[in-house]
Amino acid sequence: MSRRSRTLAQRVRDHIGFSVVAIGVLFVVLRLLGLRSTVAGFALSVGITLALNVGLSYYNDYRARNPRPLREGRGGGDIRFRDEDR
Repeated sequence: MSRRSRTLAQRVRDHIGFSVVAIGVLFVVLRLLGLRSTVAGFALSVGITLALNVGLSYYNDYRARNPRPLREGRGGGDIRFRDEDR
């Protein structure tokens, strides 16, 4: 039985904590290195990180439901018996 698809709100809730912590740590490290950071820059960075994580979550669910068919290797068979490229 397959899992039910998660809604956008559930995906955002799943990833908001990671986004805030990851960008928060980055901004603290930048501050220790002497670079200035603003609240607007922090919010924009969290928004971009959150959007990327949610997008990857949708993509991963799609790939799990629709796997790529396995392709046969170009040469196929035992390499000891393949013809050499000319």
